[in-house]
Amino acid sequence: MKKLLLLLILLIAAGMLFAAGGKEAEAPGADEPIVLEYWMWDPNFAEQEQAMIDRYEAEHPNVTINLTALDPKSYWTKLAAMAASKQMPDVFNMHPNSVEDFVDQTALLDLTEMIKKDFNKDEYFWSVMESSFSINDRYYAVPFAWVGSLIYYNKDMFDKYGVAYPTDGWGWDEFLEKAQALTKDLDGDGKTDQWGYGVFSRYAVYDGWILQNDGDYLNREKLTFEPDANAKQAIQFIFDLANKYMVSPHPKDYDLDKKKIKLMFQQENAAMISEGSWNIKFMRQDMQADFDWDVAIFPRGPNWKVDTMHAWADGIAIPASAKNPEAAWEFIKYILQRPAADYYPGKVPFYKAEAYSDEWDIYKSQGLPPEHKPIILSYGENASHFYTKYWKFWRGYASAEGSGLSEFIDASLNGDMTMDEFYAEADKEMNKMLDKAYR
Repeated sequence: MKKLLLLLILLIAAGMLFAAGGKEAEAPGADEPIVLEYWMWDPNFAEQEQAMIDRYEAEHPNVTINLTALDPKSYWTKLAAMAASKQMPDVFNMHPNSVEDFVDQTALLDLTEMIKKDFNKDEYFWSVMESSFSINDRYYAVPFAWVGSLIYYNKDMFDKYGVAYPTDGWGWDEFLEKAQALTKDLDGDGKTDQWGYGVFSRYAVYDGWILQNDGDYLNREKLTFEPDANAKQAIQFIFDLANKYMVSPHPKDYDLDKKKIKLMFQQENAAMISEGSWNIKFMRQDMQADFDWDVAIFPRGPNWKVDTMHAWADGIAIPASAKNPEAAWEFIKYILQRPAADYYPGKVPFYKAEAYSDEWDIYKSQGLPPEHKPIILSYGENASHFYTKYWKFWRGYASAEGSGLSEFIDASLNGDMTMDEFYAEADKEMNKMLDKAYR
């Protein structure tokens, strides 16, 4: 009887194993319909994004991806509200200046183990990942593209006055010599009307000087605004460009902002400006310059260690409340492998194989400026950052006065504030914000 009972149990167990094995072989759920909500912050890029989604859906017939493209202001407001209610999209764009705030709300899925499993660091600009989305050695988003700042220069103006083009490894002294040679009073009225360089407070215009002198705004241990000696040296040099050497105008003289700095360059009021690499599109397409132009790396300061830049990453994240994180992760991996032609001009693919392709180097493949666009790739090996919680408030994410540190930078460049006054006011106001963020 006992033997018969044992045999019956074994037969039932075998049947159960067979049934389970049959289901496993059919990969349960593999063909079940999956719907992912995907949010992005750039409506101007929605058409290219939808084309990429269409390709993905063709390769994954059971997956439907609904794209929502919002302007940046609406995007962050709505995303924050959804994070508070735990009703976030399945996949969404994430910026380094916001990731720490969302992590504090436990709104983001920790992607560390998936990244370790599926990524070979050598195939990506890993320093961009580390500087953008690593919080306490854990990863909460993945870059799909990144940008940095460059010096834009007018080659025709350089040629006209016999000034040699910028070279790799140039320094502050060489930069100043070129800026002085290109600063001119063209009509002889005693006033400068052609400047060697245009500068104002915007982070993409200004902060590269500090990083190329191995400087930092922050005391990293205390998380306070406390510029080190190298940062102060860079801040003094930029101040001197406008107020001692007079090769840059006071920002107030041209009411400089992120649009007018480019107009200043396009209208040949300045032979050089600095701005983000994403403005390659602006210079090449939106407002074509009627002259030959190129780009260079920021000059190296006296304390330079390695070419580095505050690399801004366009990231992508999954919410902690995700119902289907595996499907969301598969879609993210697909996004990272997209072809270089899909990228906004001046943005660098996180995936090196696309970044180093002729398709991305459009000067090489199509003859479109700038010739030296690939120099930005060197920044990707040593990306740095000034990000903290509340970065956009204390540093100033906007480009005009009244916006964090930018207000005091412009006041100093305008000659309305001494360096001692600058540090006193900045210390008080910036640390008030950082204190609120961390204590």
